Amino acid sequence: MPVTTTDRARAQREREVENAPASVRMEGIEPPDEAKDIFQRYVDGDMTLAEMGSAVDRLLQRQYGPVRLSGNERS
Repeated sequence: MPVTTTDRARAQREREVENAPASVRMEGIEPPDEAKDIFQRYVDGDMTLAEMGSAVDRLLQRQYGPVRLSGNERS
């Protein structure tokens, strides 16, 4: 769903997506190109924040499978 973005909104989106890769890089990991493409689509206004989150979730699910956290399991 395309989103109309102003220059100011685009700059804000760029700042938002810069934080995630920077955080991952501190751990010594480079985000995959597919994740970078998803981030760029958000910056460009081609998707909403929620759509970007869902796209990243799907990417991680494909690459790493389900992640189970202690205390976060359903009965």
